[in-house]
Amino acid sequence: MLDWRTPTINDTAEMRRLAGIAGACGSDACPVNIFLLREKYNIRIAMKDGFLFRLYTGTRMPGRIGVTFPLGDGDITAAFRDISESAVRDGKPLRFIFLTEEQRDIVACHFPDMQFETDEGNSDYTYTAEHLALLRGKDNEKKRNRVNRFKRAYPDFEIRFSEGQNPTFFTRDMISVEERWFEAQPERIDSTFVERLEIYEACREWDRLGLLGAVIYADDTPVAMTIASEISPGHFDIHFEKSYGDYAQAGGFAAINQIFAEYLAEKHGALWINREEDIGLEGLRKAKMAYRPDKMLVKYHTKGEPHDVK
Repeated sequence: MLDWRTPTINDTAEMRRLAGIAGACGSDACPVNIFLLREKYNIRIAMKDGFLFRLYTGTRMPGRIGVTFPLGDGDITAAFRDISESAVRDGKPLRFIFLTEEQRDIVACHFPDMQFETDEGNSDYTYTAEHLALLRGKDNEKKRNRVNRFKRAYPDFEIRFSEGQNPTFFTRDMISVEERWFEAQPERIDSTFVERLEIYEACREWDRLGLLGAVIYADDTPVAMTIASEISPGHFDIHFEKSYGDYAQAGGFAAINQIFAEYLAEKHGALWINREEDIGLEGLRKAKMAYRPDKMLVKYHTKGEPHDVK
């Protein structure tokens, strides 16, 4: 059986190793997200026999209450048995969440009575790094124009990447962008406060989380920032991206998106960039669709209780 516990910063390295072995590409499997979102989604983890197990119980959003597919390399039948026995012990119905299509098929083989469904808001928007870096073709014309507009408006702009920077001063500038973005919001809902705390924690634990980032400066001021990390080799997750005021209107978001994608591809071998899900929010959906995703990573969840592992 599994002993569930809250993930800590000390778990990050091992979670990254196991996600890498699994070739994970979903935002939910990103070690940084598992740590930063631990309170928001009441994430619990267990590590046993070469696998990372995750349990989510902190939200009523569709498809986000349950256990995930084990990440790592071991006896998957034994891993499923551990999951099933732990659910019985805890008196909880066994539900799988965040399953990729391949994972769904594996679960179906072991739990043939399970039914599967999906919620559009849980699908990840994924893009090739080359796509976001080059913005080729007519479909990307508006984004190219936004980037060029920013460069024309601020011809002396500078971008600095986190590697080689003093983390104390670099993260201070990131927080400055976040604070100005936050102050400009006409309505501050709970999620904006939660996200702000997540950014603060990311900046405090920058090195231990293995984060990468960039800040754009214009008029000697930090005006846009982004924070990312590796999910598994070749797959990167964009955790936060901010710009504000006139700089945002002039194309600050588009500029840092394009330049940072180019950097990830050239310096870190990025093949795919995951810009996460839209959680059913129309504004987020519109913004992510504007980049014409190369692939929607659909995630499935199950309902009902299975019989014994076959």
